[in-house]
Amino acid sequence: MTKRTLTLALVVLALAIPTSVALAKGNPPTPGKSAPKVTYILKGTLSNFAAASTTANGSVTINVTHSNYHARALVGQQLVFAVSLKTPTTLMGGTIINGARGTVKFRAPLRVSNTTLMTALTATTPMTATQIIAH
Repeated sequence: MTKRTLTLALVVLALAIPTSVALAKGNPPTPGKSAPKVTYILKGTLSNFAAASTTANGSVTINVTHSNYHARALVGQQLVFAVSLKTPTTLMGGTIINGARGTVKFRAPLRVSNTTLMTALTATTPMTATQIIAH
């Protein structure tokens, strides 16, 4: 092979590689239309705990004293959450006594206004907690 043929082959090869890589990459996936959900973490004093049974949901009340960034509008509120059979609970002594410190977690859309969040939490059918931890 002559130098000229070898140089031409390398140039053709160099031009072909970026084109094939760009074609193999494809289009990025489009995001979904639903609002992303995040976990809201509330810490405070727990009371009025009723465990869930096979026929009905239970409930727990929390007086919120601290929260994560997403739930900062809920600090100072007293909220009631439903407790289902699937809600994992970490209980000290098998039950929650009134006045126990604890954490309640629930999931809700990321960018929801404070009024919409408060309306959802104070509705006649309470939101279901995704986890309850009693300290």
